[in-house]
Amino acid sequence: MTNTVIKSISATNFGPFKETVTFDMETSVPKGQIIDNHTFFAGDNQQFNKVAYIYGANGSGKSNLCKIILQIQRIIMLSPIRASNNSQLLDMLPLKDELAVQRNHFKFDVSAKESATSYSIQLMIDGVIYTYSFSVADNYDIVSETLTKKKRRTEIILERTSPKYESITIKSELRSFQSNIHVVKNNALCLSMASFLNNEIATKIVSIITSIQVVNMAALRGLSNLDEDSFSDEMKEKYLRILKSADPTLEDIQVEFNEKKVEKHAIDSEDFENRAIVLKSVKVDVKSTHNIYDHHKVVDRSILPFLQIESNGTIKLLNILPTIFDTLSSGSILIVDEIENGLHPTVVKKMIELFYNPDTNPYNAQLICTTHNILLIDETVQRDEVWLMDKNEFGESTIKHISDIPGLRSYDKLGQKMIEGAFGAMPNIITNSQ
Repeated sequence: MTNTVIKSISATNFGPFKETVTFDMETSVPKGQIIDNHTFFAGDNQQFNKVAYIYGANGSGKSNLCKIILQIQRIIMLSPIRASNNSQLLDMLPLKDELAVQRNHFKFDVSAKESATSYSIQLMIDGVIYTYSFSVADNYDIVSETLTKKKRRTEIILERTSPKYESITIKSELRSFQSNIHVVKNNALCLSMASFLNNEIATKIVSIITSIQVVNMAALRGLSNLDEDSFSDEMKEKYLRILKSADPTLEDIQVEFNEKKVEKHAIDSEDFENRAIVLKSVKVDVKSTHNIYDHHKVVDRSILPFLQIESNGTIKLLNILPTIFDTLSSGSILIVDEIENGLHPTVVKKMIELFYNPDTNPYNAQLICTTHNILLIDETVQRDEVWLMDKNEFGESTIKHISDIPGLRSYDKLGQKMIEGAFGAMPNIITNSQ
């Protein structure tokens, strides 16, 4: 298993972020303030947080911070398709819709449209820190791209200074891609193309970045996030333990997956060896089992349709649990936007506790979540786990650690301070009176 840690992400001229914003998971509080099981060591004795909470008012930019990862993933995955110049492939849905997604530059400054949008992600992979950065122009051209690795010293293994492939310099593990570097088009990332042609280090980094899961709890509908592989008897028991905290009457769940082939779409292209894309529809049928009582003694059981009998919150919980346990079992990274959406605070705390508990998180998986729920912040949360996002009157969002705020005392109750608006990152309510 590859040992992966997310160290930081940053973006410039993206969404509400005019200037560079950087979010990181490296522990920054003094040793005496570190809470047991909230951190872990990796690499050269570096310490990282398992969980991070991002607070801010509505519209402050929390969701856009999550979208930085989604945009990095999108550009990486679409680069080989853009480079192919295959009109049949480029016109296929949903690829056509994905390719049409704009870069989402900062909208409240006249110079932003002409400026490039920049992204950066730092990952520790098997003890080595890789920093991957690139900038994209409004026409999708890649204006710069850099990949460095650091063990004891920093080494540049990919450097690109213009959209043209002639400006690309590659070294070290990427050197084997040199003979194919001409396939890198102006609007395609070099790292993506190296991965597409099976360069080992490029494939590893691209695979890790694109495997980071980003979930918006507000957007979860029905049971769209379930698959057959995640419903073994062992996993079902784990889900039930959490589900019962939301619905104590729930005794069991039965899940059936019925797959139906919808369409077979041939691709007439030598590049794809005339392979076909098969589109499938999977119908998921979930039923829940509940006891029937006579004077508090079980006399029978009733099997009911899950979507009809359960609350919206319980349905969302079942939707997200396979993703959470998959993240825990693989030691990977999960980003959840509006983690409390539709869920009681005690249920959310049980979900988060899975990441703190070394028994359920043996491989140090990491959780990054945005939230409005101040009840999640108490004496069991480290100060450097809490981030605050604010937006000024010019539409510019910024982010900072709560532990970086001057004058904060060790005995201050963070939740109460946030309610009082002591740190900002709270809605400004303006009342106009006649």
